[in-house]
Amino acid sequence: MKIDIIGSVASGKTTLAAELSAKYKIPYYQKDNIVWERTENGDKKRRKEVRDKMFLDILARDSWIVEGSPRKCLNESFEVCDYIILLDVNILVRLYRVLCRWIRQRLGKEPYNTKPTISFLKWNIKWVFEFDKHKKQLLKQLKNYENLEVFKNSKEAMSFIERQYSKR
Repeated sequence: MKIDIIGSVASGKTTLAAELSAKYKIPYYQKDNIVWERTENGDKKRRKEVRDKMFLDILARDSWIVEGSPRKCLNESFEVCDYIILLDVNILVRLYRVLCRWIRQRLGKEPYNTKPTISFLKWNIKWVFEFDKHKKQLLKQLKNYENLEVFKNSKEAMSFIERQYSKR
């Protein structure tokens, strides 16, 4: 099975991808980790050629799950995946999750890729609002994909995938 999970910051993309990966033994990949090389000295943006090759190598595999905020540079997966899962979670839930995640990371109770500074918290809040601002445009771009499924939460998405997987 090939699944692309997209949505806002704090919509539950990574959690859903990890749960599906564990349940169905399908590898999952975070789009952020394809775009960014994680180093001890901080994140470094990958060269376009490296990023694109890395992503196309993933897409060439028999099964995969990719997840991340919608990125124009990583849309090739829409054409070849079985399902595009859009998590359209309520904005208040996402803002709450952003704050909780930031606090857990600051307390050392949750790992992070980017240091949980006040500045990064502000960026995450900004990205939550930007997603809603651009959601209509995103839905317009995705309307031609018959494999698009929109869910209000991860539980609904998980149930859908379980039903689809049982049909195989």
